Amino acid sequence: MRLVKLTLFYLVIIILAMMLSLAGVRLSISLAIFALIVLAIIYRHIHILFRTNNMQSVDKLVKDRKKEPFFAYLYAIAYETKEDQLQSLDVVIKKYKQPAVKYNYIFIKAIMEENLEEAKDAADKINKEPLASYAKCYIAALEGRTADMRSAKLTQPWMQPAIEAIYAYTIKNEDAFQQYQKESINLARGVQKYALTHSFKEMRKKM
Repeated sequence: MRLVKLTLFYLVIIILAMMLSLAGVRLSISLAIFALIVLAIIYRHIHILFRTNNMQSVDKLVKDRKKEPFFAYLYAIAYETKEDQLQSLDVVIKKYKQPAVKYNYIFIKAIMEENLEEAKDAADKINKEPLASYAKCYIAALEGRTADMRSAKLTQPWMQPAIEAIYAYTIKNEDAFQQYQKESINLARGVQKYALTHSFKEMRKKM
């Protein structure tokens, strides 16, 4: 499907180039038009990934690209079982070689498997902020160490409310969980908002 879309896109570009040429438009102007089109497409993609609040747009992107490891994991969070999610994480972990990314996904998998020792080991190996601090605060919330589950290094606005929601979930405080998970989702954008929405939705079912 993606190959078909790319083929159609390039076909449209070629046809547009021919039309501009026949119309006597200078090459420099034609190139500028093509550059603007490409930039608009790239901006839209980045906006959906990182800035949008429109979860329908994110969902469409996830479905369209679910054969890619990262999007396959997001698709599994939204539509598949825990076993499918773990399998998709294995693929992501195998694919990404950057330590921060790799150990972040190892951390997520360990949390899903309720393996705190492996989660702690992974958190110690995440060499990038705010991911490292988020992982450590997450573990502190699970263990009820309230003094350690808050950090100024949680620089993404959604992070601290998410940790508070995890702690509320751990102590079975449904009202606090509802408050903080909603706050976290509202502050997140793009694929992060999508992941939080579906992750917290699954947690609500277990409250």
